[in-house]
Amino acid sequence: MKKVILTGLAILVIGSVSLFAASQDLTAEGNKNLRSANLHLREGRPEKALPFYELVLEDNSHNIEALNKMAGIYYDFNFDYKKAIAIYTNVLVEIDEVYAEYNTLMQTDEKAAKKFHKKYIKNIKLDDINERIPKLMQICWVKLFLDAQTDTQNDSLQSALDKFLYVLEIAPDSVKTLKMIAFVYSKMGDEVQSLNYMEKVAEKDTLDDIVRTQIGNTNFENGNYEAALKWYKAAAQINPESVDNYFNMALAYNKLKDQENTLISYEKVLKFEPDNLDALIFASEIYEKLGNKEQSLAYLETALQQYKKILESDPDNIDVLAYSSNIYEKLGNMDESIKCLKKAVDLDPQNINWISYLTYTLTREKRYAEALVYAKKWLELVPNSEEAVNYINLTNQMIKK
Repeated sequence: MKKVILTGLAILVIGSVSLFAASQDLTAEGNKNLRSANLHLREGRPEKALPFYELVLEDNSHNIEALNKMAGIYYDFNFDYKKAIAIYTNVLVEIDEVYAEYNTLMQTDEKAAKKFHKKYIKNIKLDDINERIPKLMQICWVKLFLDAQTDTQNDSLQSALDKFLYVLEIAPDSVKTLKMIAFVYSKMGDEVQSLNYMEKVAEKDTLDDIVRTQIGNTNFENGNYEAALKWYKAAAQINPESVDNYFNMALAYNKLKDQENTLISYEKVLKFEPDNLDALIFASEIYEKLGNKEQSLAYLETALQQYKKILESDPDNIDVLAYSSNIYEKLGNMDESIKCLKKAVDLDPQNINWISYLTYTLTREKRYAEALVYAKKWLELVPNSEEAVNYINLTNQMIKK
């Protein structure tokens, strides 16, 4: 086991096993400081006890009682779990040395071993200390992790990162810690390191489809579509019933201009969710590009039925009204398309995009009087709009004919 050097406490674990028994002893001054430290600690003055324990360790850096109680102060009173873990680690090193000495004596001098056991193990309850410390260290680990989470929530990101990285040193296989480090790096804007730690999570947890999706998303956002596709496929292999994986694959294929696989991916989405509006709309667009107008219109009709259901329970849903208007137009039902768009404009009379498009649509449909009304609204909202003025002039001319 590797010995730990406690920075700032001047504690060095040195010496040989054969000399250890004597190394637990203190000088008269050391014993005096230990008594003073214990008195302060018993009477609830840990801040006064700590300097005396440091003096004890200057007298004998191996003394388990001083080390153990000092660690307890950092744990119970100072809430410095990082330092507590470091000192507890040193205590375990010293305990191992004591047990090693005892086992050696048992092989050579049983009588001496019994005396050794009584003085250095039984009297100081070393077995209890040895059993308790790993549990305390685990609690320290958890508390450090929770402190780091709190720092993350408070946007103290560097402090959070330092704590998570320290926790990772203690528990290098902790997937939860790796995920938090990736998250903190992401919040700090370091997507390279964030991606690096997410990939470490994927290496540790071969069944985590979510982290693979996240890695895919990060690559997608960075424009690395082939890498994104690789991770989406990996996620789909682990969780083949996740609609999100196939939808993400469709988006990546589309960016790579692979319409055939884009369509295949959307069809997989629709296999699990036949009423998935986004998949219906996007697949319809691809079928249209591929010249399959019949299938394109069929998907639009299915999507429209879903929008109708939404409007039955939420008739003022502006976005759905706009989407419905667009589908009605593609299906050739201009009366319903205009009706939906008019209602959307009534609900959001400041929306220039909808007002201008409604003006254009009404003009195209030769409904000039109606188009003029919306062209004037357009000009009221954008007084310097030359396009609005042109539509006003055009519709006025057509009305006079």
